[in-house]
Amino acid sequence: MNFQLPQKFTPPSAIAGVSKDVPILVAFSGGADSTALLYMLATYYKINGGRIYAAHVNHMIRGEEADRDEQFCRSFAESLGVELFVCRCDVPKYARETSQSIETAARQVRYDFFDSVMQEHGIPLLATAHNANDNLETIIFNICRGCGLTGVSGIPLSRPCKHGTVVRPILSMSRAEILDFCRENSLDYVTDSTNTDTDYTRNKIRAQIIPALTEINSSAVENAARLSEALREDSACLESLSDWFFEEMNDDGSFELEKLLGSPSAVTSRAISSLYRAVSGGSTLESVHLSDIRELCRKGIPHSRINLPAGIDARIENSRLYISKHEEAPLPPNDFCVILKDGENFLSEINAKIIIGNSQSNINIYKKSILLYLDSDKICGVLRARNRMAGDKIRINGVNKQLKKLLTDLHIPLSLRYRLPVIVDDNGIVAVPFAAFRDGVESKNEQNCIKLQFNLN
Repeated sequence: MNFQLPQKFTPPSAIAGVSKDVPILVAFSGGADSTALLYMLATYYKINGGRIYAAHVNHMIRGEEADRDEQFCRSFAESLGVELFVCRCDVPKYARETSQSIETAARQVRYDFFDSVMQEHGIPLLATAHNANDNLETIIFNICRGCGLTGVSGIPLSRPCKHGTVVRPILSMSRAEILDFCRENSLDYVTDSTNTDTDYTRNKIRAQIIPALTEINSSAVENAARLSEALREDSACLESLSDWFFEEMNDDGSFELEKLLGSPSAVTSRAISSLYRAVSGGSTLESVHLSDIRELCRKGIPHSRINLPAGIDARIENSRLYISKHEEAPLPPNDFCVILKDGENFLSEINAKIIIGNSQSNINIYKKSILLYLDSDKICGVLRARNRMAGDKIRINGVNKQLKKLLTDLHIPLSLRYRLPVIVDDNGIVAVPFAAFRDGVESKNEQNCIKLQFNLN
């Protein structure tokens, strides 16, 4: 192996920011790309020290041809002195069982296997043989699906995985340059017959679209690589700007609507996407959902919400955007109406109690307890506590105000609203804890009034 590494080869240590002798696992299919990569890395690690391993997955899609590829990988890895791990999995059967496409199922099987090898053997880096052609295929595929700047940026040089970092040392090399490398170094490799099957989306892009683009401009692949690099730099800049939202974030993990609406959407979209990834455990937010969230923020209606994938909700509360695990809205309590007497009155339907008399203490801790002073001269008949009803109104400042709108305007969360009793007399609503008194009923004289303490259990 007496040769110079290609100029466009990027050392894994430079990509991941680690020492040159950090162990690495190479995803090895036996094709020209991964064969060239394993050969390069075997040389690199021979010079710099450190352990190199390879991993091959036999997807059992192509019968004897797949077995031939596996045997080639075993022989080639042995010739380089590289330890090879092999996984055999019936991917077509697995795809049927999991209702996935064969492409998706195969990818999941591969990366699950790579992750398990990395975890078991303490290998922090995984090298894949993605190249500049793959990058252009990805850009075209993402454009067809509908994507933002990240999608048009193509394949990144690295990304995190479950047990380390994925690096792509030959991402800048075109497929033609890789084939030239194999020829110059007399490297045999295998060819996957399914690569010519244009029923697969990426194969159609590879076989039909990219050749058409290179007819227009022979440097299309290289130009796309430069475009990706420039766009990744722009995207990284926007990501760093979006970090400001996390510095300003409340302890409850919410963003202030005014700041979201007053910032460029390119920045806020990234902040929202990052928050969604954190809450969902790594899921990606599609552009259509980002648009829905931005519209939710623009309207800013208290307690409004939308459902997102992975069981996540986006909702507006107290002029802030919350993104959190979906919780079912609390059910309204069963109808109840309790005549309030001196002492303790337990309201089982809302798990609360109302104390009438002199035993209360004037405390209001975590909004679980509140003391109300009612002017006894303004009470008509018997005091009662009941559940809220449709059409309830309370007279405030000479106007009969809808109770539902009042609670919304006061930003009282749904979880608390359903647990608030309505205190009434023969003339209608007297008071609602934490919300309002009827005109004239609140007493300013604590010595000559009805003392009512509401406690949530």
